[in-house]
Amino acid sequence: MGRPDMMAAQRRSAGSRRDTTDHAAYRLILEAASNRQPCPSNDALAAALGARGAASGAAALTRLERSGQISVERNGAIRIVTVTQFGLRAEGMDA
Repeated sequence: MGRPDMMAAQRRSAGSRRDTTDHAAYRLILEAASNRQPCPSNDALAAALGARGAASGAAALTRLERSGQISVERNGAIRIVTVTQFGLRAEGMDA
């Protein structure tokens, strides 16, 4: 087993990486909403994170929503993402 102080540092480091990648997804959503473009797909969000697969993009979206930076509404197959700080919205397919 590792030392407690090393394990805490590793957790902080992992959290920092997640915050950095979430910031990339946030910026992509903010840019789309600011320019009245469709909401980025989960695949597009994943690409912004440097990851592959829609699950990575969906996970970032969930983390951003849980942190209060965005809100997500779903209406059938449409996803409406609101950047809470600015009240800007982007709509797109929920995928």
